[in-house]
Amino acid sequence: MMIWRLIKPFRRRLIYAGLLSSVSLMMAVGLLGVSAWLISMASTKPPILVLQVAIVAVRFFGLGRGVFKYFSRILEHDAALRIQNLLRVSIYQKLERYLPAHFAKLKRGSMLRQVVNETEEIQDLWLRLFLPWASSIIAGVAGISIIMWLSPQAALFIFILFVLAIVLITFISAFSSARVNYRPVADAIFNQVMQSCDAAKEAQVFGFDSNLKSEINNAQLQLDAIDKKESKTAGIGSALLFIFTGAAVITGFLQAATAYADGNLAGINVAVVTLLPLVIFDNLNVISTAFAKLRPIMQAVDNLDSLLSKSEGEEKQSNLLAGISNFDLAFSSVKPVLAEISFAPITGVAKPNQPLIVMGKSGSGKSSLLYSTVGFLPYEGSITVGGIELSNISNSEREKYISMLLQDDYLFNSSIRENLKIGKTDATDQELMQVLSVVELTELITSLPDGLDTHIGAYGYNFSGGEKQRMKLARVLLRDTPIYLLDEPFEYLDKELFSRISERIKLRLSDKTLVVVSHLPI
Repeated sequence: MMIWRLIKPFRRRLIYAGLLSSVSLMMAVGLLGVSAWLISMASTKPPILVLQVAIVAVRFFGLGRGVFKYFSRILEHDAALRIQNLLRVSIYQKLERYLPAHFAKLKRGSMLRQVVNETEEIQDLWLRLFLPWASSIIAGVAGISIIMWLSPQAALFIFILFVLAIVLITFISAFSSARVNYRPVADAIFNQVMQSCDAAKEAQVFGFDSNLKSEINNAQLQLDAIDKKESKTAGIGSALLFIFTGAAVITGFLQAATAYADGNLAGINVAVVTLLPLVIFDNLNVISTAFAKLRPIMQAVDNLDSLLSKSEGEEKQSNLLAGISNFDLAFSSVKPVLAEISFAPITGVAKPNQPLIVMGKSGSGKSSLLYSTVGFLPYEGSITVGGIELSNISNSEREKYISMLLQDDYLFNSSIRENLKIGKTDATDQELMQVLSVVELTELITSLPDGLDTHIGAYGYNFSGGEKQRMKLARVLLRDTPIYLLDEPFEYLDKELFSRISERIKLRLSDKTLVVVSHLPI
């Protein structure tokens, strides 16, 4: 499983964290045991030197418990956050290699929940399940061993109760968790929230915003009902733990009293045998709450493992374009392959200083042709670069040699500078202003109070559709690749502006291979 492979580099940290946590819990056992002995012995009024070691031991166990717990927390959270970071990076790297066809099968709300919530739930696998469970067992066995040294018969009964408590609480919590199907409801509410955000303006205009809120509220009520079930499970587990703890204390007292009456146990140790079960069983208090979340956690593991294990298809060759100097882009009877849609074949060649203009009415397959070129869609026919068939070239290599302006390209909710630097991360402000001059945005940007730091987005400067289109175009022009594919680059522009900018683009890309798609005459 991919999840376990990600955990593997951090196993040592998790093991050390578990050991330190166990030592911390054993310190708590030692603290209560020594305290009980100290109180009992002090009641006999012995010389102070008799109590000195116990007094120091109480200090040692009291301070040591916090110190070991502190370092165990550091180690386990450090490992958990490192795993979470690696997991999220792996997910984004996986999604980055997905084609649009892959995303068509995914719901955004579900994907958001996986990337945000489920990667956090994975932490609970060791922070709330494995490490506390293992540590409490180790510390419990250590405490029972002390009782066994004092009163073997009492230790036997307490050990039986300890095992029963672990098995029953774990089983009941896990079984109740298995009956709760959390994921469909969580997916529904995430999807509804995403849809409501997308349709917020339309909902207010057409008056159906109350319907959207009602759907979200209904889903939230279902989620609340599931949380209540989990709370009941945790409550049952806590009640069982309370019962077992009480039974262990009573059993310890009765066995200790019997042993004392038979002369097999010193009177000062009766309190030790009686009180130690309190801390031994107290260490189990996390089990009921943790295992009530078992199903969501295991679902998160399965979902993320399934996502990371998905194949993106056959691995293509790389570095095929590294040795060529001819970047002519040739289309021969090319037909993008889309379900239930048929396109007329397209033939043409784009060369440096000889751009290929693809024109046609909406829905004729112009954009699909470019999608096929960058590997988003399969195609029939032949598309070659310098005589090399594109279908044999990996998508990662195409990214190095092909720049594309999508028809629905996206501007992020950030500054103009950061949006442009997606095209070239190390671009200077001078380079940014140069490329903005190509699309005639220099005057506008310099007139703004914040210049390149002006925010784009819902709460930023209200740029027009044409201005946003030119920013997207500038971002693509900032890249330095042999091939450029521009899908409707002059949309929203008036005739004069379109004419001036198109001439500047031809001049800037005169030594590049250029394909321009448009439904208007160019």
